[in-house]
Order: sequence, then C-alpha cells, then structure tokens
Amino acid sequence: MRFPMILAAAFTALAATTASAAPASYELRLEGHVPVICRVNLDATTASAAEPTDLGRMTEFCNSASGYEVRLTHAQGLTDAAVYVDGQKIQLSSTGVTLISRSSTAASQSHSLRLDPGADAGQVGDLSVNITAL
Repeated sequence: MRFPMILAAAFTALAATTASAAPASYELRLEGHVPVICRVNLDATTASAAEPTDLGRMTEFCNSASGYEVRLTHAQGLTDAAVYVDGQKIQLSSTGVTLISRSSTAASQSHSLRLDPGADAGQVGDLSVNITAL
C-alpha cells in the first residue's frame, strides 16, 4: 500500500511543478507600418457640359486613419452649375474646385454622380476628381 501512495504523491508533485512552470497569460504584440493609399475612380468617360448628364459611379478608397476629401475640379467662374452626389445637390464653386465627398476615417465608398450645368451650360469645362488624405 505504501508504493501506490508514494506514486500518487510523486504524480501530484509532478503535476504541480508542470502547472506552476507555465505562465498565467501570454501576450503577443504585432506591429507594422502600412503606407497611406488613396484612390478615386469615376466610371464616366465623357459628359455633356450643355445638359444634365449622369457621370456614373465614383468609387473612393483611402486607408488614412484621419480620413480624406474628394474634390471635383472644373472651370472657374461658374455661378449656376451643380453636381448631385447620391441625389444631394452640391453647387459648383466659382474657384474651380468643389468638395464633393469627405470622410473622417478610413473608408471605401461608392457614389452616383450627376452633373447639371444649369445656366453655365457649355462653360463647365473638363472635369476631374482628386482624393487627398487628411
């Protein structure tokens, strides 16, 4: 009877030693640096500067944690032209650059765009979209 008791005591001591040798918790730290990438694409290839025109879908992506802004560049001096972003009217600026989308965080979004030159028909000029990380 003595032998089984000694064996049980040895097994208990071994189990206690193994359990106390393992740390109570683990920490894994992974760190990396990712470059800021921002891009914007507009489906339309041509638009009428004389009449309302669907410009198609604009897709924007930017991984900047601070967010980004998308601006539409057009002719200067416009007083009546507008662009509709997802149905919301945005009056085109007389400066030639109009903010059309903004995000305060990293995001990937898609919007429908429509140009309405209004009384500025024929004066809108070339259009381009630009994205800038904040």
